[in-house]
Amino acid sequence: MIKGMIEGFYGTPWTHEERLDLIGFCGDVRLNTWVHAPKDDPYHRKLWRDPYPDEELARLGELAAAARGCGVDFAYAIAPGLSIRYSHDDEFDLLLAKCEQVHSVGITTVQLLWDDVQPTLNCAEDEERYGGEEHPSGAAQAELSNRFGAALDQDGPLVVCPIAYSGTEDSAYRRAWRRLLDPSIVVYWTGPEVVSMAIAREELDAAVDRFGDRDLLIWDNYPVNDFASEWFFLGPLRARDPRLWSGRVRGLIANAMVQAVPSKLPLATVADYLADPESYDPLTSFERALARYGAEVRGALEKLVWTPHKVGPSAPDLAALVEALALGVDAATGFALLEPFV
Repeated sequence: MIKGMIEGFYGTPWTHEERLDLIGFCGDVRLNTWVHAPKDDPYHRKLWRDPYPDEELARLGELAAAARGCGVDFAYAIAPGLSIRYSHDDEFDLLLAKCEQVHSVGITTVQLLWDDVQPTLNCAEDEERYGGEEHPSGAAQAELSNRFGAALDQDGPLVVCPIAYSGTEDSAYRRAWRRLLDPSIVVYWTGPEVVSMAIAREELDAAVDRFGDRDLLIWDNYPVNDFASEWFFLGPLRARDPRLWSGRVRGLIANAMVQAVPSKLPLATVADYLADPESYDPLTSFERALARYGAEVRGALEKLVWTPHKVGPSAPDLAALVEALALGVDAATGFALLEPFV
């Protein structure tokens, strides 16, 4: 089962040192996958055609090596959807060239992301080829995903994120993917909502059906906070149905917060849930996370307590939490203090 985390938020990407630290954290808590997909890394998304400069490429190689040393699969995600011309062979060649570049520094797993782009075509040739489809860009993305997956040399299946990555309703886009997408491709799904408070087995089954009876990989947008980065979602993972894992699901990838070190508290509970979904208890897991990471998280948070312009209305709650962590706090008290952040 894929059990991991993704740097997939909008905003200032983590530093190289923060990434190395979080990769080590993944190994410590037995998360087995790291997905590199920072939205504001220009070479991941906006400048997807351009090769990484040598210095940045070397850093990616260092991250991949660190991940291997921790027993973590380092997956590089590329997101060409803002500008790609689907029917142009030279564009496809550039996509493969980017993958070959990261492969040269030891990255052997690649994912393809179409999320958060407009459902439009980018050139006259695409209009001619796909304009007659019920959902032109959905058909174009499905066909390019198939071609990309067939060209990759990697052990596991290609994982692709669609435009329609949340919810269980049917749509022309999903009908295009049902009809055209290769059945071996695994599709990301965030749950019933973009940020899902709960995910039930029945919702998973409905989404599987909408995507053509294929395996899904849950992209869990907890504890990510890029939509309100002055708030910190520090509490344990809750309301994830343990019955999910007998369904058509390959695993779960948790999208971390903009703040790297504070992400460790909730991500440690994600790891506990994934290790044993049936027995997972949020309060017990949170108690373990506090004992292991509370002091480190406190050190990162207390720098923000006296800068309320940065933490907004949560500043008093954050101050109370930091004080409690300094004194030592039992899980039940800590759980109550974290209510504003969950």
